[in-house]
Amino acid sequence: MTIPIQLNKSILDYFSVGGVWQNILFYATILCLLYINILLTRRKKSYKLQPVGDLPDEKDESALTTADSTGLKTNAALNNEIATLRNELLALGEKLELSYMKSERLNGQLSEILDSVELTMVYDHTLWDWSLDFSSKEITLSEYGLKLFGFPENTKPVLNEAIHIVEPRHQAALMDAVEKSFKTGADFSITCLVHPLNGGQPKEIKAAGRVYYNEYETPLKLSGKFSITHTEPLMKR
Repeated sequence: MTIPIQLNKSILDYFSVGGVWQNILFYATILCLLYINILLTRRKKSYKLQPVGDLPDEKDESALTTADSTGLKTNAALNNEIATLRNELLALGEKLELSYMKSERLNGQLSEILDSVELTMVYDHTLWDWSLDFSSKEITLSEYGLKLFGFPENTKPVLNEAIHIVEPRHQAALMDAVEKSFKTGADFSITCLVHPLNGGQPKEIKAAGRVYYNEYETPLKLSGKFSITHTEPLMKR
Protein backbone atom coordinates (compact mmCIF):
# COMPACT_ATOMS: atom_id res chain seq x y z
CA MET A 1 0.00 0.00 0.00
CA THR A 2 2.89 2.35 0.51
CA ILE A 3 4.19 1.95 -3.02
CA PRO A 4 1.10 3.28 -4.78
CA ILE A 5 1.02 6.29 -2.45
CA GLN A 6 4.63 7.03 -3.24
CA LEU A 7 3.93 6.67 -6.96
CA ASN A 8 1.00 9.00 -6.70
CA LYS A 9 3.02 11.62 -4.97
CA SER A 10 5.81 11.30 -7.46
CA ILE A 11 3.35 11.71 -10.34
CA LEU A 12 1.75 14.71 -8.73
CA ASP A 13 5.09 16.22 -8.09
CA TYR A 14 6.05 15.62 -11.69
CA PHE A 15 2.97 17.47 -13.07
CA SER A 16 2.95 20.15 -10.42
CA VAL A 17 4.03 23.66 -11.39
CA GLY A 18 3.85 25.20 -7.98
CA GLY A 19 1.25 25.69 -5.32
CA VAL A 20 -2.27 24.40 -5.38
CA TRP A 21 -3.77 27.56 -6.93
CA GLN A 22 -0.99 27.79 -9.45
CA ASN A 23 -1.72 24.22 -10.58
CA ILE A 24 -5.44 24.95 -10.83
CA LEU A 25 -4.92 28.09 -12.93
CA PHE A 26 -2.32 26.44 -15.13
CA TYR A 27 -4.35 23.38 -15.98
CA ALA A 28 -7.58 25.36 -16.30
CA THR A 29 -5.84 27.55 -18.86
CA ILE A 30 -4.62 24.49 -20.72
CA LEU A 31 -8.14 23.05 -20.76
CA CYS A 32 -9.55 26.33 -22.08
CA LEU A 33 -6.96 26.46 -24.82
CA LEU A 34 -7.73 22.88 -25.78
CA TYR A 35 -11.43 23.65 -25.87
CA ILE A 36 -10.86 26.69 -28.04
CA ASN A 37 -8.61 24.70 -30.34
CA ILE A 38 -11.28 22.02 -30.74
CA LEU A 39 -13.92 24.63 -31.58
CA LEU A 40 -11.70 26.28 -34.17
CA THR A 41 -10.85 22.95 -35.73
CA ARG A 42 -14.51 21.97 -36.07
CA ARG A 43 -15.42 25.34 -37.56
CA LYS A 44 -12.61 25.08 -40.08
CA LYS A 45 -13.86 21.66 -41.16
CA SER A 46 -17.39 23.00 -41.53
CA TYR A 47 -16.06 25.80 -43.75
CA LYS A 48 -14.28 23.27 -45.93
CA LEU A 49 -17.39 21.13 -46.26
CA GLN A 50 -19.75 24.05 -47.03
CA PRO A 51 -20.36 24.46 -50.85
CA VAL A 52 -19.45 27.78 -52.29
CA GLY A 53 -22.54 29.08 -54.11
CA ASP A 54 -21.18 32.42 -55.20
CA LEU A 55 -18.71 31.07 -57.71
CA PRO A 56 -20.24 29.72 -60.93
CA ASP A 57 -19.24 26.30 -62.10
CA GLU A 58 -18.59 25.36 -65.69
CA LYS A 59 -22.25 24.69 -66.37
CA ASP A 60 -23.21 28.10 -64.98
CA GLU A 61 -20.54 29.76 -67.08
CA SER A 62 -21.85 28.05 -70.20
CA ALA A 63 -25.37 29.07 -69.22
CA LEU A 64 -24.27 32.68 -68.81
CA THR A 65 -22.50 32.58 -72.16
CA THR A 66 -25.62 31.16 -73.82
CA ALA A 67 -27.79 33.81 -72.16
CA ASP A 68 -25.46 36.57 -73.32
CA SER A 69 -25.47 35.31 -76.88
CA THR A 70 -29.25 34.96 -76.78
CA GLY A 71 -29.55 38.51 -75.47
CA LEU A 72 -27.32 39.80 -78.26
CA LYS A 73 -29.38 37.98 -80.86
CA THR A 74 -32.57 39.38 -79.33
CA ASN A 75 -31.18 42.93 -79.40
CA ALA A 76 -30.12 42.51 -83.02
CA ALA A 77 -33.58 41.24 -83.94
CA LEU A 78 -35.21 44.17 -82.14
CA ASN A 79 -32.94 46.65 -83.92
CA ASN A 80 -33.82 45.11 -87.27
CA GLU A 81 -37.50 45.23 -86.40
CA ILE A 82 -37.23 48.87 -85.34
CA ALA A 83 -35.44 49.74 -88.59
CA THR A 84 -38.14 47.95 -90.60
CA LEU A 85 -40.91 49.77 -88.72
CA ARG A 86 -39.12 53.08 -89.27
CA ASN A 87 -38.93 52.47 -93.01
CA GLU A 88 -42.59 51.47 -93.07
CA LEU A 89 -43.54 54.62 -91.17
CA LEU A 90 -41.55 56.77 -93.60
CA ALA A 91 -43.25 55.11 -96.55
CA LEU A 92 -46.62 55.53 -94.86
CA GLY A 93 -45.85 59.20 -94.25
CA GLU A 94 -45.08 59.70 -97.94
CA LYS A 95 -48.32 57.95 -98.88
CA LEU A 96 -50.27 60.10 -96.42
CA GLU A 97 -48.67 63.24 -97.84
CA LEU A 98 -49.63 62.20 -101.37
CA SER A 99 -53.12 61.32 -100.18
CA TYR A 100 -53.39 64.72 -98.52
CA MET A 101 -52.34 66.47 -101.73
CA LYS A 102 -54.81 64.41 -103.73
CA SER A 103 -57.48 65.15 -101.14
CA GLU A 104 -56.80 68.88 -101.45
CA ARG A 105 -57.05 68.65 -105.23
CA LEU A 106 -60.23 66.58 -105.03
CA ASN A 107 -61.70 69.02 -102.53
CA GLY A 108 -61.06 71.84 -104.98
CA GLN A 109 -62.68 69.90 -107.81
CA LEU A 110 -65.59 68.94 -105.57
CA SER A 111 -66.06 72.57 -104.59
CA GLU A 112 -66.24 73.56 -108.24
CA ILE A 113 -68.73 70.76 -108.92
CA LEU A 114 -70.87 71.81 -105.96
CA ASP A 115 -70.81 75.40 -107.15
CA SER A 116 -71.91 74.24 -110.59
CA VAL A 117 -74.65 72.05 -109.10
CA GLU A 118 -75.80 74.94 -106.94
CA LEU A 119 -75.96 77.19 -109.99
CA THR A 120 -77.90 74.52 -111.87
CA MET A 121 -80.38 73.99 -109.04
CA VAL A 122 -80.93 77.72 -108.61
CA TYR A 123 -80.86 78.85 -112.21
CA ASP A 124 -82.23 76.02 -114.32
CA HIS A 125 -85.78 77.06 -113.52
CA THR A 126 -85.05 80.66 -114.50
CA LEU A 127 -85.26 82.42 -117.87
CA TRP A 128 -81.91 83.83 -118.91
CA ASP A 129 -81.10 86.66 -121.27
CA TRP A 130 -79.39 86.27 -124.58
CA SER A 131 -78.90 88.55 -127.53
CA LEU A 132 -77.43 88.33 -131.04
CA ASP A 133 -75.94 91.48 -132.57
CA PHE A 134 -77.13 92.02 -136.15
CA SER A 135 -73.86 93.53 -137.44
CA SER A 136 -71.13 91.55 -135.66
CA LYS A 137 -73.18 88.38 -135.12
CA GLU A 138 -71.74 88.24 -131.58
CA ILE A 139 -73.81 86.46 -128.96
CA THR A 140 -74.09 88.00 -125.51
CA LEU A 141 -74.82 85.57 -122.67
CA SER A 142 -74.97 85.81 -118.91
CA GLU A 143 -72.22 84.33 -116.74
CA TYR A 144 -74.37 81.27 -116.17
CA GLY A 145 -75.10 80.96 -119.89
CA LEU A 146 -71.38 80.99 -120.73
CA LYS A 147 -70.67 78.34 -118.09
CA LEU A 148 -73.65 76.27 -119.19
CA PHE A 149 -72.45 76.09 -122.80
CA GLY A 150 -68.76 75.74 -121.90
CA PHE A 151 -67.60 79.11 -123.22
CA PRO A 152 -64.78 81.02 -121.45
CA GLU A 153 -65.77 83.77 -119.06
CA ASN A 154 -66.31 87.30 -120.33
CA THR A 155 -66.44 86.26 -123.98
CA LYS A 156 -68.88 86.93 -126.80
CA PRO A 157 -68.89 83.94 -129.14
CA VAL A 158 -69.65 84.55 -132.81
CA LEU A 159 -72.73 82.81 -134.23
CA ASN A 160 -70.79 80.93 -136.94
CA GLU A 161 -68.55 79.41 -134.24
CA ALA A 162 -71.18 78.94 -131.56
CA ILE A 163 -73.44 77.03 -133.95
CA HIS A 164 -71.11 74.01 -133.62
CA ILE A 165 -72.29 73.29 -130.06
CA VAL A 166 -75.81 72.74 -131.41
CA GLU A 167 -76.87 69.24 -132.42
CA PRO A 168 -76.04 68.92 -136.16
CA ARG A 169 -79.62 68.02 -137.10
CA HIS A 170 -80.84 71.22 -135.39
CA GLN A 171 -78.27 73.65 -136.79
CA ALA A 172 -80.07 74.41 -140.04
CA ALA A 173 -83.37 75.07 -138.26
CA LEU A 174 -81.63 77.48 -135.86
CA MET A 175 -79.93 79.45 -138.63
CA ASP A 176 -83.17 79.63 -140.63
CA ALA A 177 -85.07 80.93 -137.60
CA VAL A 178 -82.45 83.65 -137.01
CA GLU A 179 -82.44 84.75 -140.66
CA LYS A 180 -86.25 84.79 -140.80
CA SER A 181 -86.50 86.98 -137.69
CA PHE A 182 -84.00 89.53 -139.01
CA LYS A 183 -85.65 89.66 -142.44
CA THR A 184 -89.31 89.64 -141.52
CA GLY A 185 -89.32 90.72 -137.88
CA ALA A 186 -91.03 87.49 -136.86
CA ASP A 187 -90.65 86.34 -133.30
CA PHE A 188 -87.83 83.88 -132.73
CA SER A 189 -88.57 80.53 -131.11
CA ILE A 190 -86.69 77.25 -131.21
CA THR A 191 -85.98 74.15 -129.15
CA CYS A 192 -82.66 72.41 -129.78
CA LEU A 193 -80.09 70.13 -128.24
CA VAL A 194 -76.79 71.67 -127.15
CA HIS A 195 -73.48 69.88 -126.54
CA PRO A 196 -71.34 72.06 -124.20
CA LEU A 197 -67.74 72.74 -125.24
CA ASN A 198 -66.43 71.43 -121.92
CA GLY A 199 -67.85 67.96 -122.61
CA GLY A 200 -70.72 68.33 -120.20
CA GLN A 201 -74.01 66.51 -120.49
CA PRO A 202 -76.12 67.52 -123.52
CA LYS A 203 -78.91 69.92 -122.64
CA GLU A 204 -82.19 70.70 -124.32
CA ILE A 205 -82.56 74.45 -124.68
CA LYS A 206 -85.69 76.42 -125.46
CA ALA A 207 -85.05 79.97 -126.65
CA ALA A 208 -87.42 82.76 -127.67
CA GLY A 209 -86.93 86.40 -128.62
CA ARG A 210 -87.69 89.27 -130.95
CA VAL A 211 -85.88 91.75 -133.16
CA TYR A 212 -85.04 95.25 -131.93
CA TYR A 213 -84.67 98.12 -134.42
CA ASN A 214 -83.15 101.59 -134.43
CA GLU A 215 -84.96 104.76 -135.39
CA TYR A 216 -84.37 103.99 -139.06
CA GLU A 217 -86.03 100.58 -138.76
CA THR A 218 -82.68 98.88 -139.19
CA PRO A 219 -82.31 95.67 -137.14
CA LEU A 220 -80.00 96.09 -134.16
CA LYS A 221 -80.20 92.77 -132.39
CA LEU A 222 -82.23 89.67 -131.78
CA SER A 223 -82.77 89.35 -128.04
CA GLY A 224 -84.80 87.20 -125.71
CA LYS A 225 -84.78 84.52 -123.04
CA PHE A 226 -83.68 80.91 -122.88
CA SER A 227 -84.16 78.10 -120.38
CA ILE A 228 -83.34 74.44 -119.96
CA THR A 229 -86.36 72.28 -120.62
CA HIS A 230 -87.21 69.45 -118.25
CA THR A 231 -88.93 67.20 -120.73
CA GLU A 232 -87.43 64.14 -122.42
CA PRO A 233 -84.28 65.26 -124.29
CA LEU A 234 -84.56 65.49 -128.05
CA MET A 235 -81.60 63.14 -128.43
CA LYS A 236 -83.73 60.27 -127.04
CA ARG A 237 -86.70 60.98 -129.28
